[in-house]
Amino acid sequence: MPPHGPSPAERWVAKGILAAGLDLIERIHDLDLGLTVYVLAAEEQDRVLAEEYGAIVLEDSQEPFHFGKALTDFILEWDVERLAYFGSGSAPLISNEILQGAFLDVLQAKDPYAVVNNLHSTDWAILTNAKYLEGISDRLPSDNPIGWVLSNECNFNVEALPISAATRADIDTPNDLIMMRGHPAIGLNLHEFYLKHPISGFDRIRATQTILSTPASHLTLIGRASSHLWHELEKRTQIWIRMFVEERGMVASGRMGRGEVKSLIAEIVDEWGPSEFIRYLGTISDAVLWDTRVWMAHHGGWPSKADRFAADLGCADDIVEPALKELTQAINLATIPIITGGHGVVAGGLYALLETISLE
Repeated sequence: MPPHGPSPAERWVAKGILAAGLDLIERIHDLDLGLTVYVLAAEEQDRVLAEEYGAIVLEDSQEPFHFGKALTDFILEWDVERLAYFGSGSAPLISNEILQGAFLDVLQAKDPYAVVNNLHSTDWAILTNAKYLEGISDRLPSDNPIGWVLSNECNFNVEALPISAATRADIDTPNDLIMMRGHPAIGLNLHEFYLKHPISGFDRIRATQTILSTPASHLTLIGRASSHLWHELEKRTQIWIRMFVEERGMVASGRMGRGEVKSLIAEIVDEWGPSEFIRYLGTISDAVLWDTRVWMAHHGGWPSKADRFAADLGCADDIVEPALKELTQAINLATIPIITGGHGVVAGGLYALLETISLE
């Protein structure tokens, strides 16, 4: 579980991640497979709550934190052969049925084998032969490349589970949390979090839900969307869809780390200016879901987490980075709802919205 961060938006997301993490601990214990849950948490209050839920809390003094090194240190210290890794906000809508099936497949496997939620951008993985990770720890600055690296560099048989909100929803940004709010699969802790910690931003989500439910409406997706998502939109809605897809796998492939991300949309925003670009989106769309992290990576690096989260919530006055502030101001003046964030707004978050609508 990550540090809470200094800004209100960061602390709000951290509380949501904690709630989802506690729900996940309960779900794993409910499987009754004799599994031991270990938790690495940056904040003392999170460690205390994790222990209360039956987890063993790990100590980590590594500075700066490196995901691959921390994971392999744990594997070697505890002599782990089969490992399940979950990012703290990575499975907020997972079902016990999916969890049990994945665990049993790995427990029964004899050859190098892994089950992941997403091959190209992994948020959680269950695998055999965990000590293989020691030789590739430097390739894992974050969890995103695990599935890709195991499949392409370690000769693992990697199974990516069928795409749904259950397997793709992941809490990284404020709108990831907001978009899954009405989904029936949220756990009790996350449900209580929404009741106790309301925040602005739900109006844009509700307006977008209305667009998704209105035949012949026009929705635009920008960023790392998938062909499967297009298929689901066509299956579940009666709307017109525009998709501007760029830089799928930019994190897992290492392109972002090497400064190789290129975005045509970012070039257009730079050429036209944010206000004109947003004005034009309003002429072709009734709502927009925009994975702005591609735009950020195109410019050589991301603004601070505080700035990114403030932008996602439309809090332009709280943003320090000038270009992001200008873009956020333009989005706030848009005549249509524009939801920004990371990969989740064109992936797990949108799957959650679609599944919620289909149940209404």
